[in-house]
Amino acid sequence: MSEKKRQLNISNSSLAPVGAGFVVDLRKKINSTIADEAEVLIKKQKESKLKVEKTEKVIAQKTLRELKSLEKDVSKIRPNLLRISRAKRPARSPRQAKVRARTVKSLWAKVAAEQTELFKQATRLNFRTIRASAELEKKIAAAEAKATWYRSVFSFVFVLILLVIPLKLLSYFNFFDLSKVQAEIVDRSQSAMTSLMAATNSVTKMDFKSADTEFQSAGANFLAAKSQLDNISDSILALAALSGDPKLKLAAESKKFLRAGVIASALGSNLVLATDSLFSGDKENFSSALDHFSYYGSQAVNNADDLQAELKKINPDNLPPEYQAKFISISQQATLLSENLATFIGAGSKLKDFLGATNDKRYLLVFQNNSEMRATGGFIGSYALVDVRDGKIRNLEVPGGGSYDMEAGMNVRVAAPKPLWLVNPLWHFWDANWWPNWPTTAKNLMWFYEKSDGPTVDGVIGVTPTVVEKLLAITGPIDLTKEYGLTIDADNFWETVQKIVEQKNLASSNPSSVAGVPASSTPVLSSLPIKQDLEINADNKPKKIIGDLMAKIMETLPKKLNSENLVKILALFEESLSEKQVLFYFSDPALEAEVASRNWAGEIKNTDRDYLAVINTNIAGQKSDRMMAEKIEQTSEVAADGSIINTLKITRTHTGVKNEVMTGVRNVDWLRVYVPGGSELLSADGFRAPDAKYLTEKPDPSWTENPLLDKENRALIDESSGTKVYAEDDKTVFANWLMVDPGESAVVTLKYRLPFNFFATTQKNDWLSKIDNFINPESAVPTPYSLLVQKQAGAVASDFSSQLVLPASVSLIWSYPENLSGDHGWSINTKLDADKYWSILIKNNNQ
Repeated sequence: MSEKKRQLNISNSSLAPVGAGFVVDLRKKINSTIADEAEVLIKKQKESKLKVEKTEKVIAQKTLRELKSLEKDVSKIRPNLLRISRAKRPARSPRQAKVRARTVKSLWAKVAAEQTELFKQATRLNFRTIRASAELEKKIAAAEAKATWYRSVFSFVFVLILLVIPLKLLSYFNFFDLSKVQAEIVDRSQSAMTSLMAATNSVTKMDFKSADTEFQSAGANFLAAKSQLDNISDSILALAALSGDPKLKLAAESKKFLRAGVIASALGSNLVLATDSLFSGDKENFSSALDHFSYYGSQAVNNADDLQAELKKINPDNLPPEYQAKFISISQQATLLSENLATFIGAGSKLKDFLGATNDKRYLLVFQNNSEMRATGGFIGSYALVDVRDGKIRNLEVPGGGSYDMEAGMNVRVAAPKPLWLVNPLWHFWDANWWPNWPTTAKNLMWFYEKSDGPTVDGVIGVTPTVVEKLLAITGPIDLTKEYGLTIDADNFWETVQKIVEQKNLASSNPSSVAGVPASSTPVLSSLPIKQDLEINADNKPKKIIGDLMAKIMETLPKKLNSENLVKILALFEESLSEKQVLFYFSDPALEAEVASRNWAGEIKNTDRDYLAVINTNIAGQKSDRMMAEKIEQTSEVAADGSIINTLKITRTHTGVKNEVMTGVRNVDWLRVYVPGGSELLSADGFRAPDAKYLTEKPDPSWTENPLLDKENRALIDESSGTKVYAEDDKTVFANWLMVDPGESAVVTLKYRLPFNFFATTQKNDWLSKIDNFINPESAVPTPYSLLVQKQAGAVASDFSSQLVLPASVSLIWSYPENLSGDHGWSINTKLDADKYWSILIKNNNQ
C-alpha cells in the first residue's frame, strides 16, 4: 500500500468493486454501442454505393453530395411524422378523438406533398446516375471497413479517457463513497418513494388529508438526503447511471426524486387548503369559499403538472426491480391526476354562476321517470321550482299534483305530435320532452311552463329516479316515519314512491298491491330544521311525497358532504352525467357553452361520418320499460367502390311477468332511429303498430301547431313497412311502432345506404401523384372513418355490437381506441352506458 493511500486510509480492496467492475460494465456498453453504430454505418454506406456512377469518379462524388442534400430534405418530413405520432395518443373524449383524427388526416396530406417533392428530386437524381462498377465497389468496401475499425478504436479510447478515468480518480480520492450513498441516499430514496406512492393512492381516493401526510413524509425523506446529494454533481450521477450496480443506478435518480418530493409536498398542502375552503371554510359566504377553493386548487393543478413532468425525467430502469412496476403506475396516476384535477378545479370555478353566487338563479327541475321512457329520459310526472342564492337552495316548490297541476293554467292549446294522439291529441307539459336533443326539449318545456302561468326560469335540469337511488346510497335511509310511517332507502325507493303516487289508480285495478301503503295526505314537512333557509310548498296530493323526500335529502346531504364521501359524490356526479341521467340546459350562453364543452348538454352531435341513436318513447305502456332489455347490432359493409350499406338489428325483450303491477303490461314503443342525414332506407321489417281504432282522435283545426314538427308531420312513408322517413337535427330519422308483450321479444331490422363514399378524399389524381403512390404507397393520404353512437338519455345500457367489413384492398394504419382489431374492419362489443366513438385511418392499396 502506498504512503498516499495510507494517509487517505483507503485500501486496494475497498476500491475493487467500484473499479474493475465498473470498467468492465462500461466496456460492454461501449463495445455494444460501437458495434451498433458500425453496423448502421456500413448499412448506410452500402446503400450509397448503389448511387455511385459506374466509371466517372467525379460524377460519383457529385451524386453523393446530392444524396446528402436529399437526406436533409427528408429530415423536413420528420416533424410532421412526430406530430402524427403524438396525435395518435389515446383521447379523453369522442370530440377530442375526432379532432385528432382530422389532425392526423391533415398532417398525412402535408407529408404526402413533401414526399412528392422528394420523389421528384430522387427521380432526377436516379436518371443522372448509374450502378457502380464491381472494382470500385470493392475499393469502397475496403476503405469503409478500415474507417469503421479506426472509428471503433478511437471511440473506445475517447470514452476510456473522458469517462472511465475520471470516475476511477473520483473513486480513488473517495469523492464517490458507495457505502455513504447507500446509507444516506438510497435508503432515504426508497422510503420517500414508498411515501410518494401512498400519497398518490390517497389522492385517487380523494383522501386529501392522508395524502398531505404522505406527501410531507416523502418531502422530509428527500430533504434528509439533500446535503449528501449536493456534494455530488449531476455529471457524476449521470455516470453512475451507466453502472451495472442497482444501488448506483438508484442514486443516479436521487436528485430527480428530491425535486419530485418537494413538488408533491406542495401539492398535498394545496389540495388540503382547497378542499378545506369548501368543507371547513366560511359556509355563510359561499362566494368567498369558492374563490379560495379556485385559488388553492389552481396551485394544486400547477403542482400536479410539475410533478408529472418531473417523474417523466426518472428512468424506471434505474430503480430496483421491485419498484419499477409501482413507479410506472405512479407516473400513470400522476398523468391522470394532472388531467382530472384540472377538470375538477375548473368545474368548481364555474359553479359560482350556476349556484347564484353572483346573481339569484331559478331553475326548473323535471323528474323524468325512466320506467316509462321518453326521448330525454322518461315521463315527466313531477317537477320542482328551485331558487338558488349564494350557493344555497333558498326555495324548493314541488307541486303535490305533479305535472298535472299545470293543466289548469295552460292558456294555449297545442296539437301534440301524431304518435301521442294514442293517448291525447292535445299537447301538455308532461309530454313536452319529445325530442332527444335536450336543448330543443328544454326550450319546449320552458315554453309550456311559462304558458301555464309559470315564472321565467334560468334553465332546466332533468333528473331520473336512478340519480335519487344513488343519492340515497350516500345519504343512507331517509326516515319518513312521522309523515308516512315508513323509511325510504336506495333499495325500496322506486317501488314505494311509485305505489304512493299511483295509489288511486292501483286501488281500483289492483287493490292488493297497495294494501298497507300510506296515503300522501299528511301536512308538508314543517318540522325540518332546513325550514329556516328553505321554503317547501306542496299541496295535499299524491306526488307530495317526492317534495317531502327531496327536502329530507337536501337536509341530509350537506351533512354527508365531507372529504370522506367526496369520492362517492364525484363518482355519482360523473356517472350520472355520462349516462345522461342528469341533463343541463341554461339560457345563459356562457353556462350553456360550458356544459356543452363537457358533454353534459344532452345534444344530438354532428359528425361527417357514420352515426346512430336509437330512441324509445313509451306511449300508454305504463312502467314496462323497467323490465325491457335491448340489444343493438349494426353491420356496415363497404363495397369495392366505397359505397356503404348498414344493416341494423334491434332486439327488445320484455322480461316482466304478465299482469305484474305497473310493469307486467305490453310495452308500446314509438321507436326512432337517427342515422346520417341523407341516408336511404332500403328495407324495414319487424315493426308492430297499435290497432288503428286507438288513433282516430285528432287535434282541433284551431289548435296551434309547433313548427318544429313540420318535417315529422310531412314525413315520407315506406309503403312496405309503414316506416316514417324524415329529417331532424341534420340526421335522417326512421320511425315506427313496436310493441312487445311480457315474456316475449321483438326484432326490428333496418337496411339503409349511407350518403357518403367510404374512400372520399381530397387526394390529388395527377400522373405524378399516381407514380409517387406506386413507388411510395405509404405516402398516400389515409382515409378516415368513424362511428358515433349516442346513448338515449335515462335509458338502461343496451348491449351494442358493430361489425365493419372492409374490402381486401385496404389496411388499417391507426385506430381509436387502440384495441380495434383487424386489417379489414373492426368488431365491437360493448355496453352502451354512455356515448361511444370509434375511429380508424385506412390505406387503400389500390390507389
